[in-house]
Amino acid sequence: MNRALRTSLLTLNVLAGVAVVGATLLLCGGAILFALLNSGTGYSVPTTAAAWIREISRSSSNILFLSTTLAVALIVACAATVAAAMMRRTAWIVTGGVCGILLALTQIGVASTSTEVDALASRAIAAVGNTTAVEPQPGTEAERDSITVSDAYDEMTRMLRATLEAAAPPVVGENGAPLTVDQVEVDAASCGEDGSQLSAALTLSTGDNAASLSAILGAWDRAGYLPDRAMQEDLRYSTTLPLERMSIRDKTTIDGYIHIAITSACAVADR
Repeated sequence: MNRALRTSLLTLNVLAGVAVVGATLLLCGGAILFALLNSGTGYSVPTTAAAWIREISRSSSNILFLSTTLAVALIVACAATVAAAMMRRTAWIVTGGVCGILLALTQIGVASTSTEVDALASRAIAAVGNTTAVEPQPGTEAERDSITVSDAYDEMTRMLRATLEAAAPPVVGENGAPLTVDQVEVDAASCGEDGSQLSAALTLSTGDNAASLSAILGAWDRAGYLPDRAMQEDLRYSTTLPLERMSIRDKTTIDGYIHIAITSACAVADR
Protein backbone atom coordinates (compact mmCIF):
# COMPACT_ATOMS: atom_id res chain seq x y z
CA MET A 1 0.00 0.00 0.00
CA ASN A 2 1.57 3.27 -1.07
CA ARG A 3 1.99 6.19 1.24
CA ALA A 4 -0.66 8.39 -0.43
CA LEU A 5 -3.32 5.70 -0.05
CA ARG A 6 -2.41 5.12 3.58
CA THR A 7 -2.66 8.85 4.25
CA SER A 8 -6.06 9.00 2.56
CA LEU A 9 -7.39 6.06 4.59
CA LEU A 10 -6.06 7.58 7.80
CA THR A 11 -7.75 10.88 6.98
CA LEU A 12 -11.03 9.11 6.25
CA ASN A 13 -10.78 7.22 9.55
CA VAL A 14 -10.22 10.46 11.45
CA LEU A 15 -13.11 12.18 9.69
CA ALA A 16 -15.39 9.21 10.31
CA GLY A 17 -14.42 9.15 13.98
CA VAL A 18 -15.07 12.87 14.35
CA ALA A 19 -18.45 12.45 12.60
CA VAL A 20 -19.44 9.61 14.94
CA VAL A 21 -18.45 11.60 18.03
CA GLY A 22 -20.27 14.66 16.67
CA ALA A 23 -23.42 12.65 16.02
CA THR A 24 -23.20 11.23 19.53
CA LEU A 25 -22.87 14.73 20.98
CA LEU A 26 -25.96 15.84 19.04
CA LEU A 27 -27.90 12.80 20.26
CA CYS A 28 -26.86 13.38 23.86
CA GLY A 29 -27.53 17.12 23.78
CA GLY A 30 -30.91 16.63 22.14
CA ALA A 31 -31.86 13.95 24.66
CA ILE A 32 -30.98 16.17 27.64
CA LEU A 33 -32.82 19.16 26.17
CA PHE A 34 -35.90 17.08 25.34
CA ALA A 35 -35.92 15.56 28.82
CA LEU A 36 -35.78 19.00 30.45
CA LEU A 37 -38.55 20.42 28.26
CA ASN A 38 -40.62 17.28 28.71
CA SER A 39 -41.10 17.76 32.45
CA GLY A 40 -43.46 20.75 32.29
CA THR A 41 -47.01 21.34 31.09
CA GLY A 42 -46.17 23.96 28.47
CA TYR A 43 -48.42 26.98 28.04
CA SER A 44 -51.62 25.10 28.83
CA VAL A 45 -52.04 23.94 32.43
CA PRO A 46 -54.34 20.88 32.71
CA THR A 47 -57.76 21.74 34.09
CA THR A 48 -59.24 18.27 34.62
CA ALA A 49 -58.13 15.09 36.34
CA ALA A 50 -58.11 13.29 32.99
CA ALA A 51 -55.86 15.97 31.48
CA TRP A 52 -53.40 15.69 34.38
CA ILE A 53 -53.26 11.90 33.89
CA ARG A 54 -52.57 12.36 30.18
CA GLU A 55 -49.80 14.87 30.96
CA ILE A 56 -48.09 12.53 33.44
CA SER A 57 -48.43 9.60 31.02
CA ARG A 58 -46.91 11.67 28.21
CA SER A 59 -43.93 12.72 30.33
CA SER A 60 -43.31 9.17 31.55
CA SER A 61 -43.54 7.74 28.03
CA ASN A 62 -41.09 10.31 26.70
CA ILE A 63 -38.56 9.55 29.45
CA LEU A 64 -38.89 5.82 28.73
CA PHE A 65 -38.39 6.42 24.99
CA LEU A 66 -35.26 8.49 25.62
CA SER A 67 -33.81 5.92 28.02
CA THR A 68 -34.44 3.09 25.56
CA THR A 69 -32.87 5.02 22.67
CA LEU A 70 -29.78 5.86 24.71
CA ALA A 71 -29.48 2.27 25.96
CA VAL A 72 -29.55 0.92 22.39
CA ALA A 73 -26.95 3.49 21.30
CA LEU A 74 -24.75 2.57 24.28
CA ILE A 75 -24.93 -1.13 23.40
CA VAL A 76 -23.94 -0.32 19.81
CA ALA A 77 -21.01 1.81 21.04
CA CYS A 78 -19.80 -0.97 23.35
CA ALA A 79 -20.07 -3.57 20.58
CA ALA A 80 -18.16 -1.31 18.19
CA THR A 81 -15.44 -0.76 20.80
CA VAL A 82 -15.05 -4.49 21.38
CA ALA A 83 -14.88 -5.12 17.62
CA ALA A 84 -12.26 -2.39 17.25
CA ALA A 85 -10.21 -3.92 20.07
CA MET A 86 -10.31 -7.33 18.40
CA MET A 87 -9.16 -5.74 15.13
CA ARG A 88 -6.58 -3.61 16.97
CA ARG A 89 -7.96 -0.36 15.61
CA THR A 90 -6.77 2.13 18.22
CA ALA A 91 -8.58 5.13 16.73
CA TRP A 92 -11.92 3.34 16.80
CA ILE A 93 -11.31 2.03 20.31
CA VAL A 94 -10.91 5.64 21.44
CA THR A 95 -13.94 6.75 19.42
CA GLY A 96 -16.12 3.98 20.82
CA GLY A 97 -14.93 4.69 24.36
CA VAL A 98 -15.65 8.41 24.10
CA CYS A 99 -19.11 7.75 22.64
CA GLY A 100 -19.85 5.16 25.32
CA ILE A 101 -18.90 7.58 28.11
CA LEU A 102 -21.04 10.35 26.61
CA LEU A 103 -24.03 8.05 26.23
CA ALA A 104 -23.66 6.67 29.76
CA LEU A 105 -23.50 10.16 31.28
CA THR A 106 -26.50 11.25 29.24
CA GLN A 107 -28.42 8.18 30.37
CA ILE A 108 -27.75 9.17 33.97
CA GLY A 109 -28.85 12.75 33.23
CA VAL A 110 -32.10 11.63 31.60
CA ALA A 111 -32.80 9.26 34.48
CA SER A 112 -32.37 12.13 36.94
CA THR A 113 -35.17 14.08 35.22
CA SER A 114 -37.62 11.44 36.44
CA THR A 115 -37.78 13.52 39.62
CA GLU A 116 -39.45 16.20 37.49
CA VAL A 117 -42.16 13.69 36.61
CA ASP A 118 -42.61 13.08 40.34
CA ALA A 119 -42.94 16.84 40.83
CA LEU A 120 -45.52 16.94 38.04
CA ALA A 121 -47.44 14.17 39.78
CA SER A 122 -47.34 16.15 43.03
CA ARG A 123 -48.77 19.18 41.23
CA ALA A 124 -51.48 16.97 39.78
CA ILE A 125 -52.39 15.59 43.21
CA ALA A 126 -52.64 19.12 44.58
CA ALA A 127 -54.77 20.30 41.66
CA VAL A 128 -57.07 17.31 41.13
CA GLY A 129 -59.12 18.14 44.19
CA ASN A 130 -60.03 21.45 42.58
CA THR A 131 -60.78 20.19 39.09
CA THR A 132 -63.49 18.23 37.35
CA ALA A 133 -62.86 14.62 36.31
CA VAL A 134 -63.36 15.33 32.61
CA GLU A 135 -64.31 18.34 30.53
CA PRO A 136 -68.07 18.82 30.15
CA GLN A 137 -69.42 18.11 26.70
CA PRO A 138 -70.11 21.34 24.77
CA GLY A 139 -73.43 22.14 23.20
CA THR A 140 -75.56 20.85 26.09
CA GLU A 141 -76.81 24.22 27.35
CA ALA A 142 -80.08 25.86 26.42
CA GLU A 143 -80.47 29.52 25.59
CA ARG A 144 -80.19 32.02 28.43
CA ASP A 145 -83.36 33.46 29.91
CA SER A 146 -83.59 37.20 30.42
CA ILE A 147 -81.48 38.31 33.38
CA THR A 148 -81.56 41.50 35.39
CA VAL A 149 -78.65 43.73 36.34
CA SER A 150 -79.04 42.52 39.93
CA ASP A 151 -78.77 38.90 38.77
CA ALA A 152 -75.61 39.72 36.84
CA TYR A 153 -74.08 41.69 39.73
CA ASP A 154 -74.85 38.96 42.27
CA GLU A 155 -73.30 36.29 40.05
CA MET A 156 -70.31 38.51 39.35
CA THR A 157 -69.76 38.97 43.09
CA ARG A 158 -70.22 35.25 43.75
CA MET A 159 -67.67 34.23 41.14
CA LEU A 160 -65.18 36.89 42.23
CA ARG A 161 -65.41 35.56 45.77
CA ALA A 162 -65.04 31.94 44.55
CA THR A 163 -62.03 33.01 42.48
CA LEU A 164 -60.20 34.66 45.37
CA GLU A 165 -61.05 31.83 47.77
CA ALA A 166 -59.68 29.23 45.33
CA ALA A 167 -56.35 31.05 44.91
CA ALA A 168 -53.39 30.00 47.04
CA PRO A 169 -52.81 32.57 49.80
CA PRO A 170 -51.54 35.17 50.19
CA VAL A 171 -53.58 36.83 47.43
CA VAL A 172 -52.43 40.38 46.71
CA GLY A 173 -53.11 42.98 44.06
CA GLU A 174 -50.71 45.05 42.00
CA ASN A 175 -50.15 47.40 44.94
CA GLY A 176 -48.98 44.50 47.12
CA ALA A 177 -51.97 44.79 49.47
CA PRO A 178 -54.35 41.87 50.18
CA LEU A 179 -57.04 41.70 47.49
CA THR A 180 -60.72 41.39 48.44
CA VAL A 181 -63.95 41.27 46.45
CA ASP A 182 -64.91 44.78 47.57
CA GLN A 183 -61.75 46.18 45.97
CA VAL A 184 -62.62 44.86 42.51
CA GLU A 185 -64.26 47.53 40.37
CA VAL A 186 -67.28 46.39 38.35
CA ASP A 187 -67.98 48.47 35.23
CA ALA A 188 -71.17 48.65 33.19
CA ALA A 189 -71.51 49.25 29.45
CA SER A 190 -74.65 49.55 27.35
CA CYS A 191 -75.69 46.58 25.22
CA GLY A 192 -78.66 45.69 23.09
CA GLU A 193 -81.50 48.20 22.99
CA ASP A 194 -81.61 49.15 26.67
CA GLY A 195 -79.47 46.59 28.46
CA SER A 196 -76.26 46.73 30.49
CA GLN A 197 -73.25 44.44 30.44
CA LEU A 198 -71.11 44.22 33.56
CA SER A 199 -67.39 43.54 33.48
CA ALA A 200 -64.55 43.25 35.97
CA ALA A 201 -60.82 42.85 35.56
CA LEU A 202 -58.38 41.94 38.29
CA THR A 203 -54.66 41.38 38.49
CA LEU A 204 -53.38 39.29 41.36
CA SER A 205 -50.36 37.47 42.69
CA THR A 206 -50.73 34.37 44.86
CA GLY A 207 -48.63 32.05 46.95
CA ASP A 208 -48.44 29.65 43.98
CA ASN A 209 -49.69 31.06 40.70
CA ALA A 210 -49.58 27.74 38.82
CA ALA A 211 -51.61 25.93 41.49
CA SER A 212 -53.97 28.92 41.78
CA LEU A 213 -54.66 28.82 38.04
CA SER A 214 -55.81 25.20 38.24
CA ALA A 215 -57.80 25.81 41.42
CA ILE A 216 -59.58 28.85 39.99
CA LEU A 217 -60.51 27.00 36.80
CA GLY A 218 -61.80 24.16 38.97
CA ALA A 219 -64.00 26.60 40.90
CA TRP A 220 -65.38 27.98 37.64
CA ASP A 221 -66.06 24.45 36.38
CA ARG A 222 -67.95 23.53 39.54
CA ALA A 223 -70.07 26.66 39.12
CA GLY A 224 -71.34 25.24 35.82
CA TYR A 225 -69.29 27.17 33.27
CA LEU A 226 -67.95 25.33 30.22
CA PRO A 227 -64.27 25.26 29.21
CA ASP A 228 -62.71 26.85 26.17
CA ARG A 229 -59.20 27.87 25.17
CA ALA A 230 -57.62 30.84 23.39
CA MET A 231 -53.98 31.73 22.72
CA GLN A 232 -52.20 31.29 26.09
CA GLU A 233 -55.51 31.97 27.83
CA ASP A 234 -58.06 29.69 29.52
CA LEU A 235 -61.72 30.56 29.14
CA ARG A 236 -65.03 29.59 30.72
CA TYR A 237 -68.38 30.53 29.23
CA SER A 238 -72.11 29.91 29.53
CA THR A 239 -75.22 30.45 27.44
CA THR A 240 -77.58 30.07 30.40
CA LEU A 241 -75.85 31.53 33.46
CA PRO A 242 -75.63 35.29 34.16
CA LEU A 243 -71.94 35.49 33.28
CA GLU A 244 -71.15 35.18 29.58
CA ARG A 245 -67.39 34.79 29.73
CA MET A 246 -64.51 34.44 32.19
CA SER A 247 -60.87 34.36 31.17
CA ILE A 248 -57.65 33.78 33.09
CA ARG A 249 -54.05 34.10 31.97
CA ASP A 250 -50.93 33.27 33.97
CA LYS A 251 -48.26 35.87 33.11
CA THR A 252 -45.98 34.97 36.00
CA THR A 253 -42.92 34.76 33.76
CA ILE A 254 -43.71 38.20 32.31
CA ASP A 255 -44.94 40.39 35.16
CA GLY A 256 -45.48 37.96 38.05
CA TYR A 257 -49.29 38.19 38.01
CA ILE A 258 -52.42 36.28 37.05
CA HIS A 259 -54.81 38.35 34.91
CA ILE A 260 -58.55 37.67 35.09
CA ALA A 261 -61.44 39.22 33.15
CA ILE A 262 -65.13 38.50 33.79
CA THR A 263 -68.01 39.68 31.60
CA SER A 264 -71.73 39.24 32.19
CA ALA A 265 -74.41 38.62 29.63
CA CYS A 266 -76.50 41.57 28.50
CA ALA A 267 -78.83 42.31 31.43
CA VAL A 268 -82.05 44.30 31.59
CA ALA A 269 -82.94 46.85 34.23
CA ASP A 270 -84.45 45.55 37.46
CA ARG A 271 -88.21 45.52 37.44
